[in-house]
Amino acid sequence: MTVTFEVGEDHVGVVTLNRPAKLNAMDAAMFDGLTAAAAQAAAAIADRQCRAVVVTGAGRAFSAGLDVSLFAGQAAGHAPDDEAIAGMQQAFTAFEDLAVPTLAAVRGVALGAGCQLALACHLRVGATDADFGLLEARWGLIPDLGATWRLPRIVGLSRATDMAMTARRIAAPTALSWGLLDAVLGDAGEPGEFATAARTFAVRLARSPTVATGAVAGLMRGSFAAGREQALLAERQAQQRCLASADFVEAVRAGGQRRDAAFEGK
Repeated sequence: MTVTFEVGEDHVGVVTLNRPAKLNAMDAAMFDGLTAAAAQAAAAIADRQCRAVVVTGAGRAFSAGLDVSLFAGQAAGHAPDDEAIAGMQQAFTAFEDLAVPTLAAVRGVALGAGCQLALACHLRVGATDADFGLLEARWGLIPDLGATWRLPRIVGLSRATDMAMTARRIAAPTALSWGLLDAVLGDAGEPGEFATAARTFAVRLARSPTVATGAVAGLMRGSFAAGREQALLAERQAQQRCLASADFVEAVRAGGQRRDAAFEGK
């Protein structure tokens, strides 16, 4: 399988891009696999088995971007139509829309579509060799899998425009200073160390009050398109759900008992 999904006893779901020999380049089967994995994650979240989702790549790369096989039709004069591109976009957006925190764990390159998949996750952590780039301009194309909407909101308009126009690569230290990465974890030369550190990061997310933390990402995204009053209304509505949650009751009880809260995501 080119994409796998599994949930551990720690309630962390892991989506793995699994074409390591191709640096996890994305072909049509991988997009189908991502769509299926997102649906599996959503089902596990609904069953309260999954409380955080990690998206990562097998081997030494997150993803080198689109597989050149997807360009074969273009060479023959058959360009992907709007419906095909929309389907690929939705494969990424599905992770952004999950109701629990999603985390891209990036080791090695995250280029083109790989970078855009990482952007669709709520948070991103990387190994010391994490390497981001939007290379579409080298093909005479634009990044069309969500980067023109997501990247300016993460790194700012000028830096996002720079990345899309110049196709230059952004190494981990710069990605961290720009906010493209939220943390640099582990040593690139020790893949097991990075995987462990990323899992630990995800476990903290899974142990959070996910009724609240899961709502945060949507509120933050929506705030860019909403006016002030719309944003305040969305906050009130989300807060009512939080106030009615068992996690809030547990937090109040734990505070009174001077202990750490044990959240269950409900």
